[in-house]
Amino acid sequence: MTTPDQTSSHRMIVGICLALAAAAIAVWGFAVSAGAAGLGPSAMTPNAGIAILAACGGWFALQRRSRAATIGGYALVSVAAAISIATLVQHVARIDLGVDTLIGRELMSPATGHPGRPSAAVGVSLLLAAISIALTRFRSALVEELRQFARIAGLAPPLFALALQLYDPAALDVIDGFEQTALSTSLALTLLLLAVGFDRAAASLRWQIASIGVVTVAPLVALTVHFASAERESALAAASERLAATARIGAERQDAVIAQTRQMLSFLARSSAIRSFGPTCNRELAENLTQIPFVRSLSVIDRAGVVRCADQASKLPLQVADRDYVRDAFGTGRFTVSGFIISRANGMPRIAAALPAPEGDAAEFLVVAFLDLEALAGPLAGIGHGEERGETVTLVDRGGVVIAREPRDDNLIGVNLADATFVTQALANPGQPFEAAELGGEATVYYASRVLDGEGTLIVGMPRREVVRPVDKRLNHRLLLISGILAASLALGVLGSETLVLRPLRRLTAYAGRLEDGDLAARPDVRATGEVGALGRALAVSAAAIEDRERRLAEAEALFRGLFDHSPDSKAVIRVESDGGFRVETWNAAAAAATGLSPGEVVGRSPHEVFPGSRGEAIEHDLRRTLALGRVTTIEREPVVQGLPTVFEMVQVPLRGADGSIERIFLSARDISERKRVERLKNEFVSTVSHELRTPLTSIAGSLGLLSGGAAGPLSDRARHLITIAHSNSLRLVRLINDILDIEKIEAGRMTFDLRSLVVTDVVAQAIGGLKSYADEYGVEVELAPRGDELMVYGDEDRLTQVVTNLLSNAIKYSPRGGLVTASIFAERDAVAIVVKDCGPGIPEAFRGRLFTKFAQADGSDSRRKGGTGLGLAIVREIVERHAGAVTYRTEAGLGTEFEVRLPRHVMRDRTAPPVLPEHPARPKILICEDDALIAAILAEQMRDVGFEGVTADTMRAAVQAVGRDEFEAALIDLSLPDGDGLSLIRALRALPKGRNLPVFVVSADAERGRRDVRAADLDVKAWLEKPVDTGRLLRLLRQRVGAAPRPRILHVEDDRDLCNVVSAAIAPIAEVVSVTSVAGARRELQAGEFDLAILDVALEDGSGLELLRLLNGADGARRTPIIIFSARDAEREVVAQAEAALTKSRTSLGALVDAVRRVVGEAEAAESPPKRSYG
Repeated sequence: MTTPDQTSSHRMIVGICLALAAAAIAVWGFAVSAGAAGLGPSAMTPNAGIAILAACGGWFALQRRSRAATIGGYALVSVAAAISIATLVQHVARIDLGVDTLIGRELMSPATGHPGRPSAAVGVSLLLAAISIALTRFRSALVEELRQFARIAGLAPPLFALALQLYDPAALDVIDGFEQTALSTSLALTLLLLAVGFDRAAASLRWQIASIGVVTVAPLVALTVHFASAERESALAAASERLAATARIGAERQDAVIAQTRQMLSFLARSSAIRSFGPTCNRELAENLTQIPFVRSLSVIDRAGVVRCADQASKLPLQVADRDYVRDAFGTGRFTVSGFIISRANGMPRIAAALPAPEGDAAEFLVVAFLDLEALAGPLAGIGHGEERGETVTLVDRGGVVIAREPRDDNLIGVNLADATFVTQALANPGQPFEAAELGGEATVYYASRVLDGEGTLIVGMPRREVVRPVDKRLNHRLLLISGILAASLALGVLGSETLVLRPLRRLTAYAGRLEDGDLAARPDVRATGEVGALGRALAVSAAAIEDRERRLAEAEALFRGLFDHSPDSKAVIRVESDGGFRVETWNAAAAAATGLSPGEVVGRSPHEVFPGSRGEAIEHDLRRTLALGRVTTIEREPVVQGLPTVFEMVQVPLRGADGSIERIFLSARDISERKRVERLKNEFVSTVSHELRTPLTSIAGSLGLLSGGAAGPLSDRARHLITIAHSNSLRLVRLINDILDIEKIEAGRMTFDLRSLVVTDVVAQAIGGLKSYADEYGVEVELAPRGDELMVYGDEDRLTQVVTNLLSNAIKYSPRGGLVTASIFAERDAVAIVVKDCGPGIPEAFRGRLFTKFAQADGSDSRRKGGTGLGLAIVREIVERHAGAVTYRTEAGLGTEFEVRLPRHVMRDRTAPPVLPEHPARPKILICEDDALIAAILAEQMRDVGFEGVTADTMRAAVQAVGRDEFEAALIDLSLPDGDGLSLIRALRALPKGRNLPVFVVSADAERGRRDVRAADLDVKAWLEKPVDTGRLLRLLRQRVGAAPRPRILHVEDDRDLCNVVSAAIAPIAEVVSVTSVAGARRELQAGEFDLAILDVALEDGSGLELLRLLNGADGARRTPIIIFSARDAEREVVAQAEAALTKSRTSLGALVDAVRRVVGEAEAAESPPKRSYG
């Protein structure tokens, strides 16, 4: 969890990063503006760059506490404020604040081409940033409110500009106060004002809400402006249509002048006087010259380009063969209009219209009319909307020379404007609207149309600002309205949050302070609704719940304290110290009475201090054992209390903290001296039964058997009947005594087992034979299902016979007369199952939970009606489990019951067959740590059957000593040990050099619980096996871990590293792959060690992979290494003969390569590897 100081530190780091980023962007934008020829989207005005850098520097300086830094910081902030104020003054002094004059301002200073002063929005934002930075060192609530207001208000303009620059950069130029706002300026100001908000802990909730509002609303407003651009596009489209109509009108007027001129020339061409080329021709031309006022001269030109006659004889002779209109007219044989020309007769600008006579290829001469330019300029006047809208009409010839211009500008007549952007686009794309810069640089919308019989182009233009002026005016009005609404909403939001949220929250904060002081009876004074009201009510409910919980906890504590203090058992709570020591925390009255030590003499001291000597050491040893086990432990101690030997049963319960570690140990000691005395009397009674009752009972039963057999002569029927009853009941009493003694031996751990290999069929048959007379007595037939093979187990013959006898006797006893009891034997994997099935009434549902408990019978009458002690099944389960087996049952009411005993299968080795010699003279050793000697012996025998040597250890200490002394291949560990638990043993083994990498398998009845124990997470246990263990699975796991052969090593020579990685990943499950990319690298690896296979590519960077064949094939006495050729090209036949396989990359899948590797490596191991370990 982060502390408030850490939170402030993290916020300060973020603020520093933001301020540094703002300064870096300011430097970059300043550099762009200084080196640019014009204002680009990233350029920053010099004033803005200096002001932002000064503000950043002032912010950094004011974060320091030194006097010099403070003075410098305020100086830099003053510079930023002065620049921002100067910017605002310039805008007010030089610009009319009306909307109309603020639209369409140029982005560049026309004089220099560089950015001008910052926009008004930048000036306002800079001033507010300077104010918020200047208030950094003040800590009063009022100043903080002012500072936050300045910061948020200053953040809105650059954030709006930044969003709009992302949506629609051109739209900024039409919004009042945002002209010339560069991207770098907006970004730098945004980062700077964000940094101001991160230089201290979070502000009050109202300003956090306001910040979210500004960050959310500013981009939305910018998006609104962006969508308003569609209206501007519609206005531009309408303007284009108007310009097209104007152009069509101008073209029609121009075409009318040319048509009238052509009509006159056609009339002259048919005149016979014209064809004479004499004086009559001159008179004819002079007479017709006055017909059309805009025609200034008439001439007739022959095919040689010589003027043969004219309206004035002084113009003769004149050579004009070089004129374009002459060549074009004779060349095409059609009416032709020239471009702008200067008359050679009088030096005046003219346009020539030439008509061949006759028209066509056989033209003999041209009749030419020279038109005054005024004739073409006059029709253009008044076709547009005049100068008040800034419209222009320009007529140029096909070379781009100006013929006429409206508004009239005589200085442009005859000027070639082919390089002007609007003329170039007009000549290239007539009949299409387009936008381009006018001669003064202003953005203008144009439409062009062909005139003068295709020799001229009429260009009509209107300034773009005039087109979008109404739209931009409406947009600014809307933004002004939106800004007002947003400002009012923000003000109402701040006031509303104060009334509806902040004031109730302050009351809740005060109420929380009262709760912290313990005043749980207090209730919050919050009358608000909604979430704040719900919070207040929730706090009130929580306070009531806490008060009730505190009351109940106090009552519970008093109750448990009373139980603890007045318990007849001695109780104490021991605290576990961080250094592993122990301290007594509580000590009840019973403990004080038992020890004679008051709580004041014990609490706060260690057990060793309370009980000096061996007694204290024993108590701390028991506590450490409980701490290591991590579970409840029960220990018996026999201290001398008040001069008398006493036996205590000590229960130690570990108490864990929130992190799962043991923090305390609860200790309860009960005086069990009386119980021990009763147990001693019971043992003495059992001994008496064993020695004093069984011997005379044996004599009585023997004598009665002799009498019933006729040893004393013939008996009467009545005497024989009475003796038979007495003999039967004496045998029953012997069985009862034997069962009681057996169960006592089992519980005391004194029952011995004589283990050897047994044929299961013989054991079952022997038990059936022994019960024949018993079955005849009940009229029940016992049948053993036949089996072809002999299944074997490793166990005690007498005890397993006793198991089968008990199961069969129960089955006989509960089967109806004439019923059938079947015994069957079968193998399932590595276990042998003995199944006894009867046809009795089944086991009642209520009795099944007590089936294997001592003296358990279905109901009280069974012991009289069926006979028996209720110990048979308890003895069966104990004997079977000590043979590492398990007993289960299946029953169904009215259909009978089936008991199944599963024992580990034992496989006898063929003693006549020659032994398989292992690779090493000694068998691999397996450590078996098991406290039950019988199960340990069975596991050891199973290990011997498969080629291991099982070494048993019955305690944790013996296991640690064995691992420190011998080398083991694996360890089988039980979790329940006399002097500790299995997890602690595994941890102790991992601390030994020989046990650090020892494979460990847990074999325990509590394996699943141990696997979930948090202490087992880092112990690297290979498997968790529940008892009774699946022997086959255990042996397979051991063979995998212990009997695995070393992995083959494969050398892969390939210059494509990606292919190396793919092949290595595919072969990794079956071999270790060493990849090299060159012949030299392969030689180094082959000299460093041997490989089981080499995969070669032919074409390598430093040579051919085939250069390695001699080395791999055993040259110079080296061991031959199998080879697989894996190349992009087919290998030669002699190369294939030297390899185990030759594969072509384009025709071989990765799976086929893996199969080839598996085949070659397997053959090599079978042919060359020494024999692996054999485990039987």
